[in-house]
Amino acid sequence: ESFEKFYPTYTPSRDSREVREEEGIPELEDEDDDEVIVKEVHGDQKYVDSGRSSYSKAGASEEDAVRATKEAELQYRARPSVGNESEAPVESGFKARGGFKGDSEVVKEIQVQFERASECGNELAKFLEVGKLQYKRKHGGHHGKDLIFTCYWSSKSSDGAEPELLDINQELELRSKNLSSTLHKLYLWEKKLYEEVKVEEKMRVLHERKSRKLKRLDEKGAEAQKVDATRTLVKSLSTKIRIAIQVVDKISVKINILRDEELWPQLNEFIRGLIRMWKSMLECHHNQCQAISEAKRLDAIAFRKHFNDAQFEATQQLQHELINWTMRFSYWVGAQKGYVRALNNWLMKCLLYVPEETADGIVPFSPGRIGAPPVFVVCNQWWQSLERISEKEVIDSMRDFASNVLQLWDRDKAEMRQRMLANKDDRKIKSLDKEDQKIQKEIQALDKRVVLISTDDNGMPLTGHVVYQSETTKEGSLQASLQHVLEAMERFASNSVKVYEELLQRIEEDRLAGGQKERVS
Repeated sequence: ESFEKFYPTYTPSRDSREVREEEGIPELEDEDDDEVIVKEVHGDQKYVDSGRSSYSKAGASEEDAVRATKEAELQYRARPSVGNESEAPVESGFKARGGFKGDSEVVKEIQVQFERASECGNELAKFLEVGKLQYKRKHGGHHGKDLIFTCYWSSKSSDGAEPELLDINQELELRSKNLSSTLHKLYLWEKKLYEEVKVEEKMRVLHERKSRKLKRLDEKGAEAQKVDATRTLVKSLSTKIRIAIQVVDKISVKINILRDEELWPQLNEFIRGLIRMWKSMLECHHNQCQAISEAKRLDAIAFRKHFNDAQFEATQQLQHELINWTMRFSYWVGAQKGYVRALNNWLMKCLLYVPEETADGIVPFSPGRIGAPPVFVVCNQWWQSLERISEKEVIDSMRDFASNVLQLWDRDKAEMRQRMLANKDDRKIKSLDKEDQKIQKEIQALDKRVVLISTDDNGMPLTGHVVYQSETTKEGSLQASLQHVLEAMERFASNSVKVYEELLQRIEEDRLAGGQKERVS
């Protein structure tokens, strides 16, 4: 099966110019003045408004295996879709699935549940527009540079008050209601806000300099013509500064509207989609754990005395897939955490937080304590909760399983090499050595990834985690190591479900609290 089956491609996104025209974001002339220090524009306020992997399907010749597969698929299709599942807390247990007639049925059940788990993210893939190109200019060779210059505007407010800037709050009706477009619009508006504040700061510096000059001219009794010209310039700058501040205020209001009325509902929907996904994945991995516990002799099948070329190639392919699976799982979880971390970091920069000191010390930071909107509170809890969940147990168990398969492949490889030497087949020997080097490089890359997730930002080992060393791996049972993988994935899914249940509970509490405030007011 291919990645595209579950995550279909999308058409290219509109460029930034089209988004600006649709949303009414004013496009201003480029300006290459030197950067200046941006001072605080607003006065006292509590918070500042921010400006494939693939898998291989092994065929089974036994009739009972085929029948088990069909029965499992029918049971899966009879279940409601992910999008229609309840968002109630996870039940303590699942419907019993057992009575497998043989190891072939166990393997098929595990395979079907993996296929089902891979489909659990389809709903979120569409929501997040997986496969859709990022916003960029249609012409240009450097993505990062083009993205910067697309939104790197400067203000016309220094040349005069433009009517469209004063009417910036009158936006066109939003046509695109998805999370990525909302984040992109926020990005464009904040870049615009930054440029307006920078222009206002430059005018403020110029105003202060001209004011000092006017004072010196008055004290020296300079010519009236020079004094009047300087005074006129100072008044003009004062007017332009007031207009610039008004523009900044209106852009801030627009950002607040996007954040609270568009971004927050979409994040709410995203969180609900995530809990549906994790609940479905939890059930899949639970069923796999139950199935593997009923297996009898998987090791006897794997560690056979005699093998053929097809079995050797199957073991080799399995080794590649296991390494790729481990890497992709690591990147997948890392991407989720990185997404929430970046979102929370942006929101925290919008808060003007002054640590409160008491007799017992500094009060712990809490967006809710300083009266921040729900999106700040929930995203901060979201980030903290994900940081407490570690995927290292899953990745370590996957790595151990891959190591056991590698030992099996090494044993078969040695026997295969002896056959090739006996047949004097130098071409196949070179091909085998090349494949061995490829696998070793993949393992080295995986070990680097394991070390990366086992250390903090300073490169120190995380508490309670031991950095993996491939040399210490001992030969073990394939069945036991696979069972450890499935159990670790079940625990990780269970912990993830708890995180999102707590988030939904917090969202509901904030919603009820907001309703009470409205009734009181």
